[in-house]
Amino acid sequence: MENPLVSFIVVSYKHSEFIPECLNSIKNQTYKNWELIIADDASPDNSVEITKNWLNENNISAKTNFHETNIGFAATLNECIEMTEGKYVNIIAADDYLHPSFLEKCVANLEKKGNDFGMIFSSCFIIQEDKTLINYLDDLSFYKDENQFKSTLKKMNLIPALATLVKRTVLIETGPYDKNILIEDYDRWLRINENYFIDFIPENLAYHRKHGENISKIKERIVFVEEILLRLKYDHNLENKTKINNDIKKIYITSKDKKEIRKVSEQYSQYKGKERWLNLCLKYNLPVRLYYLKYKFF
Repeated sequence: MENPLVSFIVVSYKHSEFIPECLNSIKNQTYKNWELIIADDASPDNSVEITKNWLNENNISAKTNFHETNIGFAATLNECIEMTEGKYVNIIAADDYLHPSFLEKCVANLEKKGNDFGMIFSSCFIIQEDKTLINYLDDLSFYKDENQFKSTLKKMNLIPALATLVKRTVLIETGPYDKNILIEDYDRWLRINENYFIDFIPENLAYHRKHGENISKIKERIVFVEEILLRLKYDHNLENKTKINNDIKKIYITSKDKKEIRKVSEQYSQYKGKERWLNLCLKYNLPVRLYYLKYKFF
């Protein structure tokens, strides 16, 4: 097997406390042919200073992309992808880190696959705020084979972003990250899923940190809505029509935001499997109680 170059993209924003652990996990990979691209999106803390010190202390060269103005995660990723030279790319936030064998196992598995595979992922541990570890996925039997997973991914996002290895050509082919959504990673997986298979290693080969900076009720709501809209967008063959209609109904019933309803309505109206009465209720922002009138008159 060849040892192709892998590009690590590490993105930091207020991650000064965690940067050394992340970078150490890259340095300690058993697979050694990699390059490092480090970005900081105008952190108000000393993240850049800590990064520079780590690079000097460890005598490691890296391509850097340090912003003076915050432009957002997706926009930063798009810049960094342009800087990569590897056959494969891993993207990781600077508050997460990798198991030493992550890269070796991912490269070995993906190299055995044909051109119809665009990426591979593993499961991971979640580091809770009290530093205890729990499984990101309790049941790893969800992946039966690459064909079955194509449909599964359209139902739910089971891919931890930090634990992925993507072909650079596939990243470029599927276009830039969407700067207008929070779950730009799920959108990426679904784009790749349109034309490629996705492989899976049923092991925890990465560590994702949960802390106050990445958890909020507002963010949870945005992610909830965006995930449903993405599944709606990619459900071309109406494989998940019933679930999507039920989830759109959940948004309609629970939403208190007119902008959110308008956005959902615009996308839902284009869905071939839409429920007619629900579509009308969303379109005209009717009171929720009117939705249930359909059971009397239709």
